[in-house]
Amino acid sequence: MLSFVPSKDTETIAIEFEGTATREDAAKIDKIIQDKFADKGKFNIYAIINDVQDSTFTGFGESMQVNMEAWNQFHKFAVISSTHLTDQLAEMEKLLPKLKVKHFEMDEMNKAWEWIQE
Repeated sequence: MLSFVPSKDTETIAIEFEGTATREDAAKIDKIIQDKFADKGKFNIYAIINDVQDSTFTGFGESMQVNMEAWNQFHKFAVISSTHLTDQLAEMEKLLPKLKVKHFEMDEMNKAWEWIQE
């Protein structure tokens, strides 16, 4: 399940996940990208991921393939999780070669914000 959390940066969508990301979750993020970032160029995502499941990024992969033009504006992806998501993050980097992805532990949330804002 997806929920939006307060963002510390105007170019960053801040989200929190429990379990698996769905196509509907990706559609919500897609709408925000279209509404807020279509004219601005780049955007970032700060994602806190709890209770990760193997298919967490399935909905995002599908959304990216459908709306690649918008997702090509995706600049940085800070993933905050107690679980390393090496395979999923590598897949995202393959879909979006210009994307900068970095994993942070749960106690490194401030570090993640600092990295996003660099």
